[in-house]
Amino acid sequence: MKRKTLLPIVLLLVTVVALLYLINPQILKIIWFQKPGVKTYESFPLREMQKSPNPFVFPENRVVKNSLDSVLVKNWEGEMIPFSHYFEAGNLLAFLVIKNDTLVYETYGQGYERNTISNTFSIGKSMISIVTGKALELGFIQSTEQKITDFLPEFKGNPDFNDIRIEDLLNMKSGFKFKRAGDGIVSDLFCDEAKFYYTSSLKKDLLKVKSDTLPGQRWKYSNLDPLILTWIIEKATGRFVSDFFEQEIWHPIGAEHNGSWGIDHKNGLENSPSSFQCSAIDLAKIGRLMLKNGARGSTQILSPDWIEKSIAIQPENRANTAKGMQRATHQYYWWLPQEDFEGDFSAEGLRGQRLYVDPNKNIIIVQFANGGYGGYPYRTIAKHFAENLD
Repeated sequence: MKRKTLLPIVLLLVTVVALLYLINPQILKIIWFQKPGVKTYESFPLREMQKSPNPFVFPENRVVKNSLDSVLVKNWEGEMIPFSHYFEAGNLLAFLVIKNDTLVYETYGQGYERNTISNTFSIGKSMISIVTGKALELGFIQSTEQKITDFLPEFKGNPDFNDIRIEDLLNMKSGFKFKRAGDGIVSDLFCDEAKFYYTSSLKKDLLKVKSDTLPGQRWKYSNLDPLILTWIIEKATGRFVSDFFEQEIWHPIGAEHNGSWGIDHKNGLENSPSSFQCSAIDLAKIGRLMLKNGARGSTQILSPDWIEKSIAIQPENRANTAKGMQRATHQYYWWLPQEDFEGDFSAEGLRGQRLYVDPNKNIIIVQFANGGYGGYPYRTIAKHFAENLD
């Protein structure tokens, strides 16, 4: 092709890219990275949490590594398949089972090891729920009935925000417009989910969001509610959420490895709904915190009352969604199965990240994945270990 013919094409492409950038400054990142993987976070600024000076180590009584291979579990289509097929099809990276406070099963894939750090994506929302409870306990927040404008006067100029309570944010009932990915390639490029994942100006972008429903009226899964709550905690405590979480949660639970939160820019806000990173074994300790009613031995780390509010289905939240075969409802950023509710609950993230807790069987399961196969095998696996181990 001659240079004279090529030049107009190049100019056209440059013009198109420039226009797209003006419409959406994150567009180049979205095009380059597309759907984020478990290691995409490494390309962006981070705020690290140091491991605990007093680590907790699970006692081990591990069963044979292939003991789960032939156990039949339900995949996302409702078919019963061997766990080994579930592991392979879902590109699983880690799978841990803790029973009666003892590590009984631990296996990894694709080069992962116990100390490997992974993005947990929306499990970060559940971490924000935990740290909100701690902020309440310490008096930085007086009540979940407080308005967001009590902490963020920046929103007072927008009448849509005047009546939004912290309680509304915790239950994803703020009424904010939020377009998720999943409606096609072009739509995904301009969706809010991609925009707020890749933005370098979270606070500025949050001030531009709009409502389409009155607060408290409608549940809608959104990253905006936990992001604004993250900003509130920062304002209320006078500290970065990462630092507050490290001191009040990460160190007390006995994290063995460093963790991190993605931030939009240096000294910026934590991208809490999408970028909380840790090892699988340390995520299990978050499950232990919830299972032990907020205690580690004689030390009370998190209020039992807050945990009860987080994992007991509130009547007003029942059937607000029906996620998966277990028809899970969403409350305080935890997923609670409504189908034959047994008191079990989970934190869940993109690509198959899972933290599952069954208090009745005293079992914690952690799954890391890079594909996400769907399905909900955790009850079956919990039952298997409950019945086959003393």
